[in-house]
Amino acid sequence: MPVSLCHRLIALLALVPLAICAIAAEEPLPAQFDFEQEALAPQWTTTACGAALSITRDGANVREGRGALELSWDATDGRLAILTVAPVRLDERARSLRLSVKLDQLSPVMFGVREADGSTYQGYMYTPGGVWHDLAVDLDELMLSEGSEDENGRLDVRQITGIVVADLSNISGEAGKSLGLKSGRPHLWLDNVEISAALAPHRSRRTPEGDLIIDDFEYEPIQCLPIGSPQLTLTGGPGDGDDSALRVGYDREHYRWVGFVAGVGHLSLADRSELCLRVRADNQVRLTVVLEERDGSKYVCKQRLEPERGWQTIVLPFGRFKLDPQTTDENEALDLDQLRVIIPVLDSKTSAVGTDGRGAWNVSRIWVR
Repeated sequence: MPVSLCHRLIALLALVPLAICAIAAEEPLPAQFDFEQEALAPQWTTTACGAALSITRDGANVREGRGALELSWDATDGRLAILTVAPVRLDERARSLRLSVKLDQLSPVMFGVREADGSTYQGYMYTPGGVWHDLAVDLDELMLSEGSEDENGRLDVRQITGIVVADLSNISGEAGKSLGLKSGRPHLWLDNVEISAALAPHRSRRTPEGDLIIDDFEYEPIQCLPIGSPQLTLTGGPGDGDDSALRVGYDREHYRWVGFVAGVGHLSLADRSELCLRVRADNQVRLTVVLEERDGSKYVCKQRLEPERGWQTIVLPFGRFKLDPQTTDENEALDLDQLRVIIPVLDSKTSAVGTDGRGAWNVSRIWVR
């Protein structure tokens, strides 16, 4: 898997604080936006090339009420569509970030908040395009973004000054091919954006046995970053309390490496020994699981999946993960307290496909123990 993806993400997310700082002189707004007013507040800005940013009254592109924010831009290689509102103020205790978002085509989406010191905390989301997603994420499930520094490594909700949403398509180079390239004039719509006092469902949780579930794929939207233009959908799981799964569809017409990025930088994993995945393959594949630290070093483990096995649990001791020779690490040892993301991918050029030229594998749960 190309190592340039991590480094390009570091570079692009460094733009997010700049986009917010550029409007810091404006009056702080309450962190709740329904876009029912006549004009968009100047605190909303974007880095997108040739952008048009406004409130739309087109009912087909409004989630609720009479208006929504609409962003259109010229898709440009190396130029990201980062949408920010800042400064904002919190009028009550903050527990979750909530928003409704729609894009007109398959997109890798980043969302998050920014503290007054410039540190940004983020999450990921997948959309196939053309549908509204109602996102509700607890603030403690956002992780410190690449290129950000924070003295304690934890989000201080009292210091939140901005909200960020970005389409991560069209990064230049190899990373752009993996996350997706757009042409023409894409569109993004937002509605009901707020930092709320209400709690949101947690993707991660501890089991009575002490295991830590990273994601069991129970909720829409799918909170991961797509790699290689996969078709990501929620489907039925193996049952017995594990009733939902993520289906990762692929073909041989797009980018070679296909999978997703799951954020784990918000979790404490230092005392864990094994990574576990409950999986089922529709076609024979060789799964590559990549663990990436904050400094960009990658550790890799491979596992073959056979369709005749049905649902199975694969257990990958962290000691099996080996340093990717294309990356470096100062101590050449996996530091679980530095782990940011888990990236399960397959090589679409060598993985089996059906008579229709498509293949798939499914994962119902990712956890550590």
